[in-house]
Amino acid sequence: MKKISALVSAAAAYIDKAATWLLFLLLFVMTGITFAQVVTRYVFNFSITWSEELARFLFIWSIFAGIPSLIFRSGMTAFDLILARLQGKIAKCAVLLLSGAGLLFFHLMAYGSFPLVQRQFAQQATSLPVPMGLVYIVIPVSGFTAMFMIVENLLRVLSEGGKAS
Repeated sequence: MKKISALVSAAAAYIDKAATWLLFLLLFVMTGITFAQVVTRYVFNFSITWSEELARFLFIWSIFAGIPSLIFRSGMTAFDLILARLQGKIAKCAVLLLSGAGLLFFHLMAYGSFPLVQRQFAQQATSLPVPMGLVYIVIPVSGFTAMFMIVENLLRVLSEGGKAS
């Protein structure tokens, strides 16, 4: 079980690194577009029509792309507050319970978003020539990746007796 846990942990670390770079890129582009919009609007009295919509889409992507990284880095404060007060078998039971709730939530999020994504591929964005399905595809991808990160955390805690996070 430790070999499987190590393999899953390595994959999770790779996914986290890729997600971190994606987040950096998304936030960098979003900031640049927003800055360009402000400069063109107030200095040149010209508005970039698609900038607000693209910034909104990038913001949505950055939120959903950050969820798996947050889980991998044990950044869920409410869970940490609960688990910090528990020890031993009670802590492991709490990890199982909280992880089960997280798996259920992200399962519902991932599978429940498929019909939305499929419908939205037929709709175009208002200012950009992009199908809205490309904006919403991040929801199931984030849900499945978050479930993988929860499983990785469970394997780490259960196989190594590591800190419940």
